[in-house]
Amino acid sequence: MGVVEHKEPGKKNTLKPKENTPKRGELFFDFEGDTNEPNLSESGNPFPSKSISVVFSSYLEDKNTSFFGKKSAYFSGRRNQIHLSVSGNSLFGTHPDPFSISIPVHMGEQGAGSVILDRTVYVKGKKYGISLELNEGKPTLYINNLLQKTDGRTVSFILESSVKIKRKNWEVISLFFDTLNHRYVLYQNGIETAEYENKQADTIGFGFPENDSTPLILGKSYYGNLDGFHIHKGEPEIGYSKFETVRYDDDTKIGFMEGSTAISPILETKFSNSTLQQIQWKVDAPKDTMIELYFRASNQKFTEASVLPWTRIRSLTTDLPKHRFKYYQWKIWFRPDPMGKTVPILQALNFDYIEQSPPDVPTLFRLDPNVSKNQTNQICFLWNSNHEKEVQNGGGYIIHYGLVPNRMVGSIFVKKDKDNQYKKIDGNEENSGFRNKRFCVDEDTLVSNIYIPEGQLESPEDRTLADQIDISKKEKRGLLFQPGLTYYFRISAYNRYLNEWDSKDQRSALSAPISFSFPKEVSNLK
Repeated sequence: MGVVEHKEPGKKNTLKPKENTPKRGELFFDFEGDTNEPNLSESGNPFPSKSISVVFSSYLEDKNTSFFGKKSAYFSGRRNQIHLSVSGNSLFGTHPDPFSISIPVHMGEQGAGSVILDRTVYVKGKKYGISLELNEGKPTLYINNLLQKTDGRTVSFILESSVKIKRKNWEVISLFFDTLNHRYVLYQNGIETAEYENKQADTIGFGFPENDSTPLILGKSYYGNLDGFHIHKGEPEIGYSKFETVRYDDDTKIGFMEGSTAISPILETKFSNSTLQQIQWKVDAPKDTMIELYFRASNQKFTEASVLPWTRIRSLTTDLPKHRFKYYQWKIWFRPDPMGKTVPILQALNFDYIEQSPPDVPTLFRLDPNVSKNQTNQICFLWNSNHEKEVQNGGGYIIHYGLVPNRMVGSIFVKKDKDNQYKKIDGNEENSGFRNKRFCVDEDTLVSNIYIPEGQLESPEDRTLADQIDISKKEKRGLLFQPGLTYYFRISAYNRYLNEWDSKDQRSALSAPISFSFPKEVSNLK
């Protein structure tokens, strides 16, 4: 699973499948680094080689075309070249193992007669080395006096392709030096276009002159773009498409393409219990490519490694996942066309969701003026009903109390009905109305909320109420009202989605405090 790029949804960036890059090598230039000195690949496949180094480079950065990554190197004749020191590297020594050189080229209008790669040296007037040239657009590899004979002679040969390189189109030229079998092959886009094989008994080896310090020159006299210059041991890699191609196993008769995956970070909405309304995206999906969107979400925080399942989005507007969530994550699966030439591209992605805001603070919280002052063991409150349907249908209210205005020491969550069962405080008591929600607190109410028996209200339909009781247990135990003290009261409302585990934010702020002083009989004064 490879994240191609990480971009925030909604921003004008693009995502596409990961590109093929060499799996092994001595050197790989993708020109993603500084123009003054190409770095060994920044694409995640670095091939450090102490015996190959850049001694000189001059090229123009081209962000409009590339074979790997986001840019390539543009060469304009002899003024732009890259000189590589290869002396000391075994592949360019006197007895090299079989090795390959691959060069993706994008030939310009003037590039039909070019020297793309060159390492030649003159010793006593005799030319030694290799030179890859384009002759009227046809790749030609010159091997000068590198094939060794038993009598000390050296032999030259030429690999000349009959297939022209197309202008302004990325094509991969690969050179295979099979030094063990004395076989030398020129490939274009993975197809063999020229070959030289020497099976003569007096052929004993292949190698560059001893103590040759001549640089390997890339883009010696070339007009066009180069990208992904690659040197490695062994045969050229088979996959020369820019992207993944379909594979088929002759033994199992099964075909497959893995594709690429891009995953967002875990994103967060402001409030819990958000609901997905629609998804908007802008994609470019050429013929025979595939792009799929997956989504997962939860009110509870999760990690990349969580087993939270992914849901494939089949429609951007209907049949969307029904999750209520605070945290969410998206995943894109890309698959190129079977030939690996074109890919789907995601240009924009937006998730439209509705957040579940917590309720407003209940208004006009006040003491009921009609309660007899002689009822010292009871106090009644009035307030206006909240307008939110999530409070009216399945939500409720919490009354908080304390001995100072800003520090509440107890909370009243539940009441007992006529059957001695716990119920939410909804304010729908006798003589109550929409603008006069009413609830009275006495000693029995306090005892019920302070000492809630274990194992109560654990059925699924009472989940939110049970969670509220869990909260009350965790708060400091409230005291019974005591004569001679002033108590301060505040009220809050909560949605039906409130629970202790993942939706604590579905409760309003507390109202402004109101106060009540409980009288005390003082006798035998002296």
